Amino acid sequence: MNPVILSALRTPFLPVACALALAGPAVGADDELALGVRTTDPQSPDAQRAAFRLPPGFEIQLVATEPDIHKPMNLAFDAAGRLWATTSVEYPFPAKDGAGRDRLMVFSDFGPDGRARSVTEFAGGLNIPIGVYPFRRADGHWRAVVWSIPHIWLLEDLDDDGRAERKTPLYGPFDHTRDTHGNQASFRRGFDGWLYATHGFNNDSHVGAPDGSRVDLNSGNTYRIRLDGSRIEHHTHGQVNPFGLAWDARGNLYSSDCHSAPVYQLLSGGWY
Repeated sequence: MNPVILSALRTPFLPVACALALAGPAVGADDELALGVRTTDPQSPDAQRAAFRLPPGFEIQLVATEPDIHKPMNLAFDAAGRLWATTSVEYPFPAKDGAGRDRLMVFSDFGPDGRARSVTEFAGGLNIPIGVYPFRRADGHWRAVVWSIPHIWLLEDLDDDGRAERKTPLYGPFDHTRDTHGNQASFRRGFDGWLYATHGFNNDSHVGAPDGSRVDLNSGNTYRIRLDGSRIEHHTHGQVNPFGLAWDARGNLYSSDCHSAPVYQLLSGGWY
């Protein structure tokens, strides 16, 4: 078992943020230098939480752990305050037949101790799902845009039972053959109504949409899509491995990049 802590950090001066901590299985002493991992045995989630060293004014709480969650990939809060998390068993090796064991989970009704008292599997059978964006349309039904090899999908809960009954490909297929961790991620809705995303390291994707629009994404890029699957557009070029997107109050978009500069301000059409 790899215990997983999904924690909320609280301070009187800052809004709630999310953090993840993973503990892997122990390895032999001869492997420690080669693998860059500790040789200590994995701890329980509660033991991990107790071991955190936090600044004054902060508190860490255990929100979810196995078996409700495995390798967490991306997180998103919806307008109802629920936490959506893509979680993977397959990563980093995709399911060969295309039907994976990975899931999209929804956590809500958080108790005073931070634990989610309501846990729902919105969708299963996914294959290394990374990017996730939940939203509700005018008809009141919840949807989620989710990356799962090899497409970006629209998952729809049509009867309000908390599970997606319909799965429709929106865009793809995208390349995933070179690097599964560098796939479609960091879905963030813009003030313009588009959904922005990152395309990670090493993969080479060529994707079109019904209106004739097309993107050619080699290694690190960002792009944007319409939620109805009608159009896809390139946003920025030339990063190595962008991850994480965030808007500021003035509508400026930022990302991180683990291979080059730590933080970028992304200007539409920019080359980095």
